[in-house]
Amino acid sequence: MLGFIPAEPSHPAAAPEPPSKHDVSFVPARIVNYNAEFEGAEAGGVLGIAESLYDKHRKYGSDWNPWHPFANAFDYQQARALSAQKKTWIDDYLRAGLDCFRTTSFQSASELWELLRGLDFGLGANSWYEAAGHHGTIYCRDIFECIEFLLGHLSFAEDLDFAPVQLFDSADNRIYTEMNSGVWWWETQEHLPSGASIIPVILASDKTHLTNFSGDKSAWPLYMSIGNIRKDVQ
Repeated sequence: MLGFIPAEPSHPAAAPEPPSKHDVSFVPARIVNYNAEFEGAEAGGVLGIAESLYDKHRKYGSDWNPWHPFANAFDYQQARALSAQKKTWIDDYLRAGLDCFRTTSFQSASELWELLRGLDFGLGANSWYEAAGHHGTIYCRDIFECIEFLLGHLSFAEDLDFAPVQLFDSADNRIYTEMNSGVWWWETQEHLPSGASIIPVILASDKTHLTNFSGDKSAWPLYMSIGNIRKDVQ
């Protein structure tokens, strides 16, 4: 006689735990339905035209070399690729003529490093100040010069906000995106004279690997930015 063993009774799958209200992965995307512009004193008044890194080269006209301090575009591309290599590797590469002996701006890693140190970008190598620290030398820059540079940088021209704004969804709930959409910026602007601009300073620090030229050392630099630059380009 054949016997049948009854199967174990099936149980419905347990319901998943409801998401935590703090779990941002469950927050649905919200679309800005309308915005309220700041109607108080004028914010972000223009006081003049700043001279940026790019504007000052116009005086050279057709004689301006956009690859400076390198002689041409090829040398610039070589420098960009080689700067990530160790000094001995660069020296071997140039001595072997793997660039077909086309590089004219530098013939060794030391010469390349000197050119990189003299790049006319940002505030320049001469903008650094030295101070004695407890565990070594501290290198720093003038924070006001850094702010002026960021505000006048051509690459950020279309991504700067100077006036507060309030954003709302279709249910009239506030949406907070860029820093100028926050409550603090709006309320602070109300107490400032006409034309004044709020420049929030953002500071952060993290361990950073230095270039191979430094002997594979690390540092803990203090980074600075401003809240006027939109977060997707910070």
